[in-house]
Amino acid sequence: MCANCLTTFDVVVSQAIAAGMVLKRPVQDRLAVAGLVRPFDQLGEHANTVAFLRSLDLDPVEILGADVVTAAATWQRAPWARRRLRWSALLPTTALHA
Repeated sequence: MCANCLTTFDVVVSQAIAAGMVLKRPVQDRLAVAGLVRPFDQLGEHANTVAFLRSLDLDPVEILGADVVTAAATWQRAPWARRRLRWSALLPTTALHA
């Protein structure tokens, strides 16, 4: 896409998205120090990655290393961690059949 084809709105939105991606982690770290949010859990991120790689039938030891995989296997979710809201839980349980 050429620069002349971009609208001001496109530029503002793309810059806001880029700034959000760059600033998300430092802002979360500062808020965690202040006690407003829970701190970032790198080991939990590795546990999610190991589970994802196994779901793809890939060997996580080859990709991440044995020490990361063993640490992720012993990781347990923090007791205060809430699960994300699943939209399927909000849908009606009865199916509409004609």
